[in-house]
Amino acid sequence: MAKQIAKEKESSFNEAVKIAMDDFPRGKAKILDVVENGFNCKVEKEAEQQDYDINLFSSYLVLNKKAYTAIGNHLQGCGEFVPLNCEKELFLFNPLIFEEEEEDKDLTEKAYLDGFEDGLKSLAFKSDLNLIFKSSIQGGKSIYCNAAFKTLVKENNLTGITFNSDLLSIFA
Repeated sequence: MAKQIAKEKESSFNEAVKIAMDDFPRGKAKILDVVENGFNCKVEKEAEQQDYDINLFSSYLVLNKKAYTAIGNHLQGCGEFVPLNCEKELFLFNPLIFEEEEEDKDLTEKAYLDGFEDGLKSLAFKSDLNLIFKSSIQGGKSIYCNAAFKTLVKENNLTGITFNSDLLSIFA
């Protein structure tokens, strides 16, 4: 991503890394405002063999044509679809909704180690209105969904994504 951003924006690689690793996840910049035609990529052999409909990639989802056709219109208001230019028809979905106002301050607790903030001990949301969203308190580094999104995935028999009710688990 960073190489293509640097080329597109005629910026340094370090600046491009900052955009990819900080600005995009935090919602400071939209991907399509930076790379209008999407990203060039290749599908790894293992991924091609698995042939999942939806993949989790960092704080994004990667959807194949089947998933995009089935749930793309539902996600339209939750983020942006970025074309991935490769041998398959794939889309990178970048969630742009942050639940800053919906994070339950009473049930969300920061963790501390030796007096310094060290992530979160617990995380909870007040509402489940949005299909897909990010947490502001986590800087957009993880994505979350509501029950309606899980239902959409199940009803359309989409493969590749699993759901974990432990919101802070690093293991899906």
